[in-house]
Amino acid sequence: SGVITVPENLVPVDKIAAFMDANPGFDVNRYEVDCSTVTCKSSLHRLTSGSPSFFAVGQDPVISAEVQTLPIDFNPCTGPTLAPHVELAMLAGDVNAGVDLKDSVLNGIGWSRATLAIDPTGAADEPDFMQAYRKGCKGGRCAMCTVSFSGTDDAKDVEQAMDLNPASFCGYEKVRNGYVGEMRGFYGSPQWKKIMVETSGENCCRTDAAGHSLGGSLANMFAACANQKVHDEADKPHFEGSSTDVNLVTFAPVALSVAPFYNGEPNKAFKGMRYSISDGDIKPLPNSLKLQIQSLYAQTLDTLGQTNESNKLEMAIRQIEELPDDRRGAVLAGLEQQTAEGISQVMFGVLLQNPGVAQVAQKWAEFAMANKQYFQYAYDAVPGLYPGLVDPQMEYAPLKHEKSQQPIATDGGMTSDAPGNSYDYMQTMWGLFGNSVQPKALWFPNHALCCYIQALSSDPVVKDSADCGSDLFKSNHPSVEVSWVACSSPTWR
Repeated sequence: SGVITVPENLVPVDKIAAFMDANPGFDVNRYEVDCSTVTCKSSLHRLTSGSPSFFAVGQDPVISAEVQTLPIDFNPCTGPTLAPHVELAMLAGDVNAGVDLKDSVLNGIGWSRATLAIDPTGAADEPDFMQAYRKGCKGGRCAMCTVSFSGTDDAKDVEQAMDLNPASFCGYEKVRNGYVGEMRGFYGSPQWKKIMVETSGENCCRTDAAGHSLGGSLANMFAACANQKVHDEADKPHFEGSSTDVNLVTFAPVALSVAPFYNGEPNKAFKGMRYSISDGDIKPLPNSLKLQIQSLYAQTLDTLGQTNESNKLEMAIRQIEELPDDRRGAVLAGLEQQTAEGISQVMFGVLLQNPGVAQVAQKWAEFAMANKQYFQYAYDAVPGLYPGLVDPQMEYAPLKHEKSQQPIATDGGMTSDAPGNSYDYMQTMWGLFGNSVQPKALWFPNHALCCYIQALSSDPVVKDSADCGSDLFKSNHPSVEVSWVACSSPTWR
């Protein structure tokens, strides 16, 4: 590799042209040519068919005795290869259906879109995307490559999120069946294999898998299978040719499995980071309110015709009420574990306007609003939606909600525990439910991608933006507004 220094008074431009004619394998586009005069620059510009004066990897040519070559490394892998995580958060938004990063923003951070794969099993009007990105490319190889997946944006995604049945995936057991189906859907895309090659170790100095929400969970699965050393028949063959050292950067991924994914071999952590908007000042729900929640659920079971289950729950509530205060909490926690799934099903049934729970919808909404003061938080609810499931083994970093006065949590470190597992599940669910039944409210509080972009950014223009959504993104569909990307103040804070 090298710089060709061409003093015009020593080497006429026609000698460079003659050398190129005599050496058809020599590509001047693979070098940085430093000329000292306008004439030399313009002639080389002509020789290189309009290419810029900066070129990529190659070997030092010997054009003539007069040409001076200075050693310099043009291998993209010796320069920066660690993508700023705020940029990966932006790409995690760009891949989503309905919005794109503005051209000026994408160009400004130096990334370009490569191949796009569409899940062929999805609805034609509600596609799911997998997008490859590249940065710092020279001579056909790139310093940084990223594979990013779109998040939850259609009814099928919600349906798959609710499918918690255990499935096998790439050597792992008891993985969420709905998300396994989502990942395998991309295998059928004609662009899948092209992305494997584009982001391989041969073509990329470093490859990251990135995503937000569902997209983060799919990034987890992609990195886990790409790096997996154990061969299985259903999944690993589809990753042939891919990088086997994929790094992982995710933003509020949904927990995936009973046992954590690992980086190629058990107990080996992924390189990268998992992020979640946190809240370091959460007040626990009082036991009296927790009992009221159980009582409301018992009444709901009776209304829905499940009288036996309702009676059993009412009896358990009465037994807990008779316990001394110092014992009540532990027993109540056990009861909550038994009823958590049923309570969640009622909530999602109300939010999805399921006719089966329509008769209790108003009562549940009124309960949430009446106890609003207890169901307030500034953390992202999504990572804690499924207690008992865990994230991949990797470094976790809590982030502060930039539009909240709440302090950052202090539970970061190397862990596979989903960050939401440290929060009160009933508080998480009732806050989500109460937030969602309000007019024009988003389902998932404190989950918007711009909350992550602004928390990670060191650019004051981005960090202090009043409307990160409109500043960074543009709509690519007439029915989609960029407001859903924007970070709002915690709804109930």
